[in-house]
Amino acid sequence: MKFDRNKTFPYPVLRPFSDDYIDGEFQTSVEFLSNEGEVILAISFRISSNELLEQIKLGRAKFIALVSCRETYFRKIISTNLNEVTERFYAGDLKGEVRVDSYVVAVSEINNYISSDINPEFGKDSFFFGSGDVLAQEDTAVFYVDRDLFKPLTSVFDLVKNDSLGVGEWRVGLDDDHVQIEVGLAMKESIDNARNNPAHRVALLNSLYFSAAVHAIQKLKELNNDYEERKWSRVISRQIHNMGLDLVAVDAYVLAQKLMKYPLAMLNAYVLKGTE
Repeated sequence: MKFDRNKTFPYPVLRPFSDDYIDGEFQTSVEFLSNEGEVILAISFRISSNELLEQIKLGRAKFIALVSCRETYFRKIISTNLNEVTERFYAGDLKGEVRVDSYVVAVSEINNYISSDINPEFGKDSFFFGSGDVLAQEDTAVFYVDRDLFKPLTSVFDLVKNDSLGVGEWRVGLDDDHVQIEVGLAMKESIDNARNNPAHRVALLNSLYFSAAVHAIQKLKELNNDYEERKWSRVISRQIHNMGLDLVAVDAYVLAQKLMKYPLAMLNAYVLKGTE
């Protein structure tokens, strides 16, 4: 069952956009990771209703996560009484848009359920839930799964030669599938030779690549449709989405730091502290 804020139940359900419960929240956080041909789903359930938590502890209810992928026709139900669970999938099972619908569901009859947080408009002191009844529901979480989304952000950046540029000059091109970082011939040769040294790579990451990432993200923040079909645009936008970040509300340089795994920390480790 997909989340529908307009759906009504004949009994109280803890969910967003509903006043069935005056107080209380049910929240789910989901993270996808990639590891050697498989996709790992890490999911955490958080519920503030002590009464619903008690039903889970007693084994009368469980956390349920429905993982579905329209592109591969894959569906799987995860059922647990734990607040955190990890599930592994074959990489081919999940591709493109993946939806995770989360619930608390009764797995046996629950009699005389009482909670002071239930809206008194129901006009009852206690409630009966049958097996299979939804007790709590979270808004659908949508993620994108693609091999490119699990690669470093720099995988959609190319360093290319531009003979018109002198030493120290560089340009950023956004009209191809990859972000083009253009430098002169001598500069490109110097950068290519520097890639074998970890400290040099980190310095490049914090200067050239970070600046190019900020520029590309800023263009996306302007909601410029000229780039929506470009691979770099899809990868950056979906990585931002998967991390639960807001492209419009968060500054470009902050987004770049998060997407690039905080390159300043690597600079500190490899250069400023003089370690390798």
